[in-house]
Amino acid sequence: MDQIFLVLRDYAAIVVACVAAAVSVVTLVLTTRLTEGRERRKVLWERELVRFSELEDVAGRLVEDLLRFNIRGDEERRQAYERVQFLRTATGRFLRYKSVASALRDLENAAGWYIREDMKHGSKAEYEKARSDVSDGFTKLISACDETLKKAPKGL
Repeated sequence: MDQIFLVLRDYAAIVVACVAAAVSVVTLVLTTRLTEGRERRKVLWERELVRFSELEDVAGRLVEDLLRFNIRGDEERRQAYERVQFLRTATGRFLRYKSVASALRDLENAAGWYIREDMKHGSKAEYEKARSDVSDGFTKLISACDETLKKAPKGL
């Protein structure tokens, strides 16, 4: 009888060790997958932050150049058109964020219209309207970016 208890105790120890090993392996696999997923999301979100930063930088420099009358020469005008083109292509890259894409379209249209009006030397009222549209478009873009960035996943 004692031998039966010894054998059962040995089997129970083996079963407990196997269960513990299985739980350990499952925990290790799950932890690895969760960590990899979190790291992947973190890297992707860091890339998004860089894209938002670049977008705000280019848009800010464009608006500043436009509102400070820094597009009088051919070189400055060419740079302004390049920045407007950047905004146009950025709209496609930010389509997943509807408010940002909409604000980009508005700013691009306002900046293009402002440059055309500046070249025509239209009336002061038209010119002031163009300046106001550019300024409002930039404010809308910054607000849309800020709202989008507030929705960043927590815990990254």
